[in-house]
Amino acid sequence: MRLFKNTDKHILTIIILYVCIQAAYLITEYTISGGSFGAPLDDVWIHFRFAENFAHGFFYQYNPGEPTPGTTSPLWVIILAVPFLFSQNLILPYALFVSSFFFLLALIQLYKLCVRLGFDGIYSLLITLITMAAGRLLWSSLSGMEITLFVLLSVLIFSSHLKEITAGKVSLATGLLLGIAANTRPETYLLAGLYYLTTLFLLRNKLKGNFPKLVLSGVIFILLLLPYPVFSFMHTGGFLPNTYEGQVGSAKYLPNFTFVIESAKIFIKDNFIIFLLWGISAVYFVYTIIKKKIDNSFLLINLWIFLLPLVSSFIAPNWRHHGRYLIPLIPFINISAIYILRKLHGYYEAKGYKRYTLFRKATIAVILVVSINSGVLFAGVLGWNVENINNQQGRIAEWLNKNLPGETAFGMNDIGIITFKTKKYVVDMAGLVTPEVFGFQKMSYEEGSKALFKFLKAKGVNYIIIYPDWFEYIMANYSGAFTQVHSQKLEKNTICGGIEMFVYKINWDKVLPENNK
Repeated sequence: MRLFKNTDKHILTIIILYVCIQAAYLITEYTISGGSFGAPLDDVWIHFRFAENFAHGFFYQYNPGEPTPGTTSPLWVIILAVPFLFSQNLILPYALFVSSFFFLLALIQLYKLCVRLGFDGIYSLLITLITMAAGRLLWSSLSGMEITLFVLLSVLIFSSHLKEITAGKVSLATGLLLGIAANTRPETYLLAGLYYLTTLFLLRNKLKGNFPKLVLSGVIFILLLLPYPVFSFMHTGGFLPNTYEGQVGSAKYLPNFTFVIESAKIFIKDNFIIFLLWGISAVYFVYTIIKKKIDNSFLLINLWIFLLPLVSSFIAPNWRHHGRYLIPLIPFINISAIYILRKLHGYYEAKGYKRYTLFRKATIAVILVVSINSGVLFAGVLGWNVENINNQQGRIAEWLNKNLPGETAFGMNDIGIITFKTKKYVVDMAGLVTPEVFGFQKMSYEEGSKALFKFLKAKGVNYIIIYPDWFEYIMANYSGAFTQVHSQKLEKNTICGGIEMFVYKINWDKVLPENNK
């Protein structure tokens, strides 16, 4: 009976450690947030609202009756829709469970990928453990977001690709996985391009038998990819979700160097030793290209690590929320770093270094300790992020329900938990689910502000919930038309757009006096 071989023991170790870490994280969150659980981002609650409406037949509609591509993860909306078929109260535990479960599956598949890449059991386990201990990934695993699902799909894509180049045969499974991943995160568009180009290069001598399958793989990917861009085009005239225009706007001719620097800082804080090893590995990778000695098994992985941040610096330079858009690179950076560490170990062993064994154990131990430090740090980060969302925006939602139950619509800039809990019509003053706002933002401040207020008035909005710093021109020129009726201030802001969020009543006779003539 094939029970408890080394691989099985390592996977069992991974599962046991993971369950213990997740329990510790939940206890920390519960303690810091004052005896409650929640989500660390308002974006999570945005997905909840989309999912709730989806479950009730309003497909990709934040305000029922108004279809809009306001999410970058259409598949995640479908996954989150399941508990709404039974009870709204199930959504938070369900979301936390699935994001956590996908990370556990990702860790198991990562270990198997490392074994296939030729890492010994101890190195495969090391890569998996430092990935498990990565604070930002642990934060993601209890965020209720799609990040861990994308990590799992990415690992499966690389594993399928490795099988292809090992066997010399293209598999349709890779195209299928890429199509699913594209509906999870749009970064897949880049990964798919890299995959098809890399596969063409690596299997160039076997294209005769593989080209038809590669084309079919591409067709499967495109067929799975197309529905959401078509949906976006039908409702906004563009193939990309609203979030692209809202957060980015357009591609740049030069990279955003601030994004590059800030992203590097985040990865250094994750584990500075891993970052250093990855830097050495990157130099070695360039060297193998120059010398034409590329390790084919690692080519796609290295290209992915290099090009995702580079391309992002041109078209989506966003490092907010703990650099969440680059978090899926962490497992592959760990692979690249341990790849070069294994080479260093092999070099010293071949040289007969007297203290090789001690050196090997010491380096592994130090890497693990630094990784654990990251994991411990982000337990607190998760707790404070949840505390912030619950105690600022969550409490404002409760206040609105208690004090303004008769209002039918609100204007706001953070739309997630407030809309989910109030069930009111929302005008998103940042534009992510109200794309008309993007048109106002392209006008002059004066004309755009007037157009926005006319739009708010037409939608029946009498109250706005905003961070004043986000609307400097409006506050400078229209604050006399606002009456502050409530605010919620945080003791310690770690994730919200401002330390204090305000509820203002709009005195329409002062904002649009021409309406009273």
